[in-house]
Amino acid sequence: MPAQAARNARPLSEHIYERISDEIVNGVIAPGAPLVQEQLASEYGVSRTPVRDALNRLVHDGLATLEPGAGYFATTLTRSEVEEIYEVRKALEIMAIRQFGAQYSHIELARLELLIAEGAASADPEELFTATRAFHLGLAAPAKNGFLLKTLQSVWDNPVQRLITRSYPLDKAKLDRVADDHRRILAAARAGDPDTLIPLLDLCHEKD
Repeated sequence: MPAQAARNARPLSEHIYERISDEIVNGVIAPGAPLVQEQLASEYGVSRTPVRDALNRLVHDGLATLEPGAGYFATTLTRSEVEEIYEVRKALEIMAIRQFGAQYSHIELARLELLIAEGAASADPEELFTATRAFHLGLAAPAKNGFLLKTLQSVWDNPVQRLITRSYPLDKAKLDRVADDHRRILAAARAGDPDTLIPLLDLCHEKD
């Protein structure tokens, strides 16, 4: 089945989910804005059922909240929620690095260096997020525990991660800071010293 046909064959609720998700992440739908089933169904030209299914998935993924008696609302991220996500992501990355003792190949190090350059040249938050995601997954990639790596990837692929990136202004100062933090991590990776690398990773997670 061609790729386009396969996409069209997906449940309608999945298409609606992706559209609302993108609008929340990109700021088209403001934090805290009500997500009214009837209005969304009318706007997208569908019935309420796929919209309701999509909204429930958004709640599950952390992009929306359901308040009994009031309805659905776009997520407003709190500092504690961001810290919870960072805590889980950081723990998984550290666990992976500990497994192989931060012993990277020349090819792995070269890829990390390339990703730093891509992040520094980012023109928008989505490009920066893509490069940052790839950099951190690349730090963990040599670990042999496949389940650990899949779990880490699923954390990064949660749309809330993109929402966090979008919540911070993108300017040259941020690009320079992220690139500098990643270069310090890369230097520790080149030295093959997990005890130096991991504290830097801990600090980096407070900023990415």
